[in-house]
Amino acid sequence: MSVLEIDNLHVGYELAAGTLSAVRDLSLSLAAGERLGLVGESGSGKTTTALAVMGLLRAPGRVLGGQIRLDGQDLVGLDDRAFAALRLARVAYVPQGAMNALNPVLRVSDSITHALRDHGAPADANRIADLLAQVGLGADVARRFPHELSGGMKQRVCIAIAISLGPRLIIADEPTSALDVVTQKQVMATLRQAQDRLGSAMILIGHDMGLMAQCVDRVAVMRDGLLVEEGPVRRVFHAPEAPYTAELIRSVPVIGQDRRAGTAAPAAAADLLRFDGVEMRYGKSLFGPPPAPALHKLDLVLPDAPRILSIVGQSGSGKTTIGSIALGLLAPSAGRVLWRGQPLAATPPQTFRREVQAVFQDPYSTFNPFYRVAHALSVPLRRFGLATGDAARALMEESCRAVGLDPSLLDRFAHQLSGGQRQRLMVARALMLRPRLLVADEPVSMVDASMRAAILDLLVDLRDRYGISVLYITHDLATAWRVGDDILVLERGHVVEQGDPDQVLRAPSHQYTRLLLDSIPMPDPDRPWSTAA
Repeated sequence: MSVLEIDNLHVGYELAAGTLSAVRDLSLSLAAGERLGLVGESGSGKTTTALAVMGLLRAPGRVLGGQIRLDGQDLVGLDDRAFAALRLARVAYVPQGAMNALNPVLRVSDSITHALRDHGAPADANRIADLLAQVGLGADVARRFPHELSGGMKQRVCIAIAISLGPRLIIADEPTSALDVVTQKQVMATLRQAQDRLGSAMILIGHDMGLMAQCVDRVAVMRDGLLVEEGPVRRVFHAPEAPYTAELIRSVPVIGQDRRAGTAAPAAAADLLRFDGVEMRYGKSLFGPPPAPALHKLDLVLPDAPRILSIVGQSGSGKTTIGSIALGLLAPSAGRVLWRGQPLAATPPQTFRREVQAVFQDPYSTFNPFYRVAHALSVPLRRFGLATGDAARALMEESCRAVGLDPSLLDRFAHQLSGGQRQRLMVARALMLRPRLLVADEPVSMVDASMRAAILDLLVDLRDRYGISVLYITHDLATAWRVGDDILVLERGHVVEQGDPDQVLRAPSHQYTRLLLDSIPMPDPDRPWSTAA
């Protein structure tokens, strides 16, 4: 008997304008020990399907038809109390954002204890230590708060909670989308090992076809609420039947393909941005040695010519610290930062703020939800006294068109836009000021595959059409390859390699760069993760 059987599932959201079908006629089955990849872009119905299985759909969403059976038991129509007894005990969930899933005021031991005791299970220190050991964490982690853990450690804690009662089904919803490639590989290995020990079935939800090729047995591809293709992972990747599936596979950036480098910088080009021996230390130590620097004697030069510098490394390597210093948000502990040949501190703030703009990682928290998009885009125009009224509207519409958006989106609220649209609007807001430098910190880590390619192409277009230089900060070496004219590889605040991406990434000289390359999940199930690079 299958662990999970979904027959002709139909899920809709009942709105004032009528019923919006989110999932239509979906049929899937999953056996014990099997891994199913549920793939599709935002709005395809992946997460809605998972919520229906777990009984977490809330109004106006509801199951309109079909059956969901877990070990033969029909889940459709169960009340909240019955579902509460099932969750964690028989079906468990590994979330996308571990930081949001863990209570920030509870120690790890308390979070695990609450999960166990809600189901009448023992929760002594030995049991908690054993669960942490199963996901590769030491017993000392039990005493820590979530903010004291790295992203990978928090995700492992969520896995420990998910497997604590030996569920029959594990649903992992984008569990590694915010993690660097090395940590992603470690977390997925932990999750698969835990699943194998339990003999559970697993649904891995995501849009990363490279991850699916490495981690699942079967793939189910969804689009606009419909299942467009389903089959064994090798067949789907090597002979996709649906054009949409082939499009998703092609959208995965691969080192060695589709590089969008510009022309070489002129030899006599002046410096746009320069770091000379920059160090950054966070906090102070009253006793003992000072804290290790987040950046260690960093030298960096971005010429005053349209260039994209890709800065790559794991979480904690110092990438975002570089971006914050470049934006003038942090002052270095030591060393010099020069902007167009002058000390950054001597540059008039009004001039610098207009010439250097940012595109942040999270497009969801960037716009005030109480105002329409036009208000958010008008703020820099008012701040710098550039335009008001009809002139401001004309500039905003021009900027929207420049990033490939319909100007009518200006009259919407942020929650009415997709993640990709919001990310493009962040670029549009920066573009109105005609900056010299754009600091883009992980700008594609939270968008799906096709939109990721579109935003990367947009960064290249800004360089070529408007002469804007870009600091592209990322943990994704493949996207760094695609757009970078130059690349800088960071490890714990140290530059280990830098230069032309073709040389650095195709013939790396440092062991750390090779580790990053080996951790990239390739969109080919016949190229195992350990040798994917």
